[in-house]
Amino acid sequence: MPVYKNKDYVKIMRPLPYYVARDIYDIPFIEVDDIDVSNLNNGKWLVNVKNCSKNDKHQSEKIVHNFCYDDVLMRDYNNPFRFLEKVGPYYAASSSDFSMDSKMGFKEILDATYNNRWMGAFLQTHGKKVIPTVGWVGAKYYDITFAGLRDGGVFIISTIGANNDISYAGFIEGYHELRRRFPNTQLICAGDFIEGMDSDICYIPYEDSFGSWDRKQDWWQPKLFNWDMSYAMGGVADVI
Repeated sequence: MPVYKNKDYVKIMRPLPYYVARDIYDIPFIEVDDIDVSNLNNGKWLVNVKNCSKNDKHQSEKIVHNFCYDDVLMRDYNNPFRFLEKVGPYYAASSSDFSMDSKMGFKEILDATYNNRWMGAFLQTHGKKVIPTVGWVGAKYYDITFAGLRDGGVFIISTIGANNDISYAGFIEGYHELRRRFPNTQLICAGDFIEGMDSDICYIPYEDSFGSWDRKQDWWQPKLFNWDMSYAMGGVADVI
């Protein structure tokens, strides 16, 4: 067997420490981290992984989300230590949102879920706080797409592309299944509220989730919904 440098070995063999628990199909668990999102609209914000920067003056106040094109996510997956270095200074990071589609087969959905959880578990084994990114594609795959998750923490989901005649029914069915399986988990949603979702979610308009505002000005309050569904803009909340 060839002898690899550690970074190359991790890239090729994808090992995780023995203490990382495994779910069905050997999918790694992302454990619950102590993540405070109570001030997500007032002192803590989201930043897209593409906008992470070592020059970011507000790293400790941002959560990195990974709703991004797969080519970007695969570059990070293929260079996990570089990804760790990129997101390490930030308050927390989400796991990678590898694409899933109802037209995909079993293997593609399993691979997307496994890679998502592997990235999260890898970050956690190096001391990074992680929020699982959760997606789903259909009832027959729920046991896969909801594998490797624990109840009681914080998940991040997205409604991008879900509010249409083609995707809505499958999305809302999976959303309710997620809430049933993980009743004690808080949700952050990148995207707008759609009919059938609950009010106890922090909804963040996708266009306000990129976190590049500090390149233009020293202070910024994003347009967000509070946990009680009051509307926050510029530090002033108006009940809707």
